[in-house]
Amino acid sequence: MNAQYEERAGWTIQEAERLLQSLAGVVSVRIVARPGGTIEEIHLLTTTDVKPKQTVRNVESALLAHLDLSVDHRKISVAQTQDEVAELPEPELPIHIVPEPEAHEGRLLFYGHSVETERSNRVKHRVEIEWNGDRFVGEASAADLPRPKLEAVATATLRAVESAVTQNMEEGRQQPSLELDGVKTLDAFDRRFVLVAVHAITGRDHSRLAGTNIADESTDRAAILATLQATDRWVRGNFYP
Repeated sequence: MNAQYEERAGWTIQEAERLLQSLAGVVSVRIVARPGGTIEEIHLLTTTDVKPKQTVRNVESALLAHLDLSVDHRKISVAQTQDEVAELPEPELPIHIVPEPEAHEGRLLFYGHSVETERSNRVKHRVEIEWNGDRFVGEASAADLPRPKLEAVATATLRAVESAVTQNMEEGRQQPSLELDGVKTLDAFDRRFVLVAVHAITGRDHSRLAGTNIADESTDRAAILATLQATDRWVRGNFYP
């Protein structure tokens, strides 16, 4: 999204999508907007924990309260699934729920992605993210095969997140480790999704994190955004300066 759009609208599509992805029961969000900030469509994939009508009301309230956006409920469509949550393995340890910071600022933002061909049949992914105005880079290599490449792009994203946390963490705190648990593509409602599971380890504290994103543009981009979704709340809840 260009600077002219942000100046006129006062918000970004990514910011609005991340806000809605934090709502109860929401698995994935896609917003279609015109230049200037007019929202045309909002598509949500949710679990069955929250009824569609309640989700629509939650969306209207969140956009109005946080971004001062008033959206007609007829532009909001909700599809429900019981499959996405079941795809994740049952955690051996309790899931650590990190409270959402009061402000919706300070989110991990995707900045760029590139792929470099290395020696025979290997590629290197380079992912750049932005956090609190600074940019951080992570890299990972893998065999030039669909599943290893998808795992590599998620791992490169985790390395970038680790770099951001390391630079911003308080002196004396133990450095965390973010390890990829798995990446999976899922087909539902005639669309493809990428689901990412992550282990977040700090000393003896072990959290299981997960994120998902619609793979409309590319599975690589979806894997990056799903990884950022998985780690964003955990990072801000524990390391936001």
